[in-house]
Amino acid sequence: MWSGKFGFFDYKYDIPGYTGQDFGGAAHWVYLAVSFALLFAVLFFLRKMPREKVRRLLCGIGLFMTLFYIGKTTWETIHDVRHFGGFNVGILPLDTCSLIMPAALLAGFGRGKMSHYAACWLSSGGILGGVGAMLFLSAFKYYPFFSFGAFYSMLWHLIMLFTGLLLVVTGYLDLKPSLPLRGFVFHLAFSLVVIPIDYIFGWDYMMYRSLSSIPIFSDIGPRLIEKGLGALNPLIMLALYFGCFFVIFGILWAAKTLIGKAKGKAVA
Repeated sequence: MWSGKFGFFDYKYDIPGYTGQDFGGAAHWVYLAVSFALLFAVLFFLRKMPREKVRRLLCGIGLFMTLFYIGKTTWETIHDVRHFGGFNVGILPLDTCSLIMPAALLAGFGRGKMSHYAACWLSSGGILGGVGAMLFLSAFKYYPFFSFGAFYSMLWHLIMLFTGLLLVVTGYLDLKPSLPLRGFVFHLAFSLVVIPIDYIFGWDYMMYRSLSSIPIFSDIGPRLIEKGLGALNPLIMLALYFGCFFVIFGILWAAKTLIGKAKGKAVA
């Protein structure tokens, strides 16, 4: 039975009785309501931020997220060693949401084409990963609302969503079809590193081996592997990422168009 008694920094295996009660529950809805309200308020306040200040903020976000990840990984590794006597390879920075670290750093500190492509990923793949994880926050399956494990995931994905939207709201990036395309190029470059690693070590980072957690496709992936067609899974996953990047762009473009029309009517 879940007693609700635990310490903020307790590890998931040290919280007896918790089986994901906050996932999809009241705490999850409170998190979403507060996060989106705060997000829109901050974006409205920062909408006229100059380009150079946005770049400096990207530098800060990249550094913060990297240090935040190192801190969380150290915390989790200490507990993994205590429980299992070894390092958990599942927390390596090879998943989609980890891309915000190199993307923000490159977009902030870098110059040239790859810096721009990294920024485009933040406003396509970054938004996709951020909002998707917020809506289906898997951390709540293992950690209650008032815990470090949940706090890390809640803040991480909120920052992902904020960063991607900030670049669009401030006009740092032009909202053109080239945005998701260039973001996908950056995503593809990272994927070409992750896919071989997945197949060499039998991992499933970025869901390239088994299409796990993807409705419908999560059943198709294992079947293809059984039939010796597992090599198709990365191609299917890349196609899904590509399509979703353009869906995000379409939503952003529609929102911008509606806001522009609303402003026009207000002026008239």
